[in-house]
Amino acid sequence: MKPYLYPIAFSLLLISGKPAFAQVRLLTMETAVKVALEKNRDLQVATLETAKSGQKVREARSYALPTVSASAQYLYFPQKQVSFLPGSFVGLGENELATFRVGGSNAFLGGVAVSQPLFQAGIGAGIRAAQLYETASAEERNEVRASVVTDVKKAYLDVLITQEQLRLQEQSLARNVQALKDARSLLAQGRASRVDTLRAFVSVENLRPVLSQLNNRVEITRTVLKRTMGLDEQEAIDLQDSLRYDPNALVAPGADAFFEAVQARPEIHRLELTEKLNREQIALQTAERAPKLSAIGLLQSQAQANHLRFDRYSWPLSSYIGLQLNVPIFTGFRTASRIQQAVITRQQSETQLANLKEVVRAQVKIALSNLAEARLRIATQQQTVAVAELGYRITRDRWKQGIASRLDMSDAEFSLTQAKAHYLQAIYDYQTAAVELDKVLGRI
Repeated sequence: MKPYLYPIAFSLLLISGKPAFAQVRLLTMETAVKVALEKNRDLQVATLETAKSGQKVREARSYALPTVSASAQYLYFPQKQVSFLPGSFVGLGENELATFRVGGSNAFLGGVAVSQPLFQAGIGAGIRAAQLYETASAEERNEVRASVVTDVKKAYLDVLITQEQLRLQEQSLARNVQALKDARSLLAQGRASRVDTLRAFVSVENLRPVLSQLNNRVEITRTVLKRTMGLDEQEAIDLQDSLRYDPNALVAPGADAFFEAVQARPEIHRLELTEKLNREQIALQTAERAPKLSAIGLLQSQAQANHLRFDRYSWPLSSYIGLQLNVPIFTGFRTASRIQQAVITRQQSETQLANLKEVVRAQVKIALSNLAEARLRIATQQQTVAVAELGYRITRDRWKQGIASRLDMSDAEFSLTQAKAHYLQAIYDYQTAAVELDKVLGRI
């Protein structure tokens, strides 16, 4: 290698040797929802189902349009076709038949057939049923969308509370480590016993497995969030929101929350449309008993010869137009059975709709109760945390002065950690209840 190339090669090696840092996706709860609405696979499947239902409407309308078909046929006869004539035509007896070989060895047949429905009672019902199915499919997609949004928000909150629990335990570990240092210092001064130092050491070591478990839970909750959003599991994410209590963030429901939920929930809309769809299915099956009238027509050309010299073929045309009437008389009770099945299905959908409304009524009541209970716990735990912090500071000062025991110090620290943990849990429960209330009221 030439000498002047060494610096260039060395620079390239340095560049290639630098670690490639994966880009971290910054996520707020709002952006997480937007990403999920774009990438969640369950929602993509529901969207495709809605598109497919639109094609069903197009298919139903096609039954009212004419049907045009073209056909072509070639036949080769090793033995030509046979026709039978009365024997008297060739001098045979009256009771005898004469056979003749007719036609050519090669036969060609082609034509265009047209059929236009003039009266079919089931076409209109089929179109209405397909349109209702399309609308019901859209409501089902909205139902999946609401579930995806709710699941993403809950998964996001799971990550937040796990991170906060980890941070809380880290703070507890820091306090216990400081208490261990103080205990060793007091032991050296003869102001604390060896037992107090051992207890402080045990408290520190007992917290380390808890931190390991919480670190693992953070990774698990992040994985669940990424899967719910539709992100690749290897993608790095960083949550920008924090677990906080904002009483003004939630829009309070009106006086009749149940009525609001019934008017907005996509599940109820879907079942209402399903009930209408089942009524159209009854009409569709009943229409099978009605006669069907169609206009038909055919344009046909045929030729036969013993050779394949097409320039010598004759292609005579024949055609007809007419009406075709089909009157069902007996179908082996199939039509009656299908009508009864449709009636029973409609009754099932009516029962399901009534049951769903009662379920929604209960869900609204439970969601409002959970929200009120979590709000009350937040107010209580705020005071508890303030009292626990004051108690910990007083106990720590008393312990340093030799007035309080190490056991009192441990109890105060544990009470402070528990109070903060309960406060975090109350905020998490409130946020989760608010997300669930939005879903129950159909606000998503």
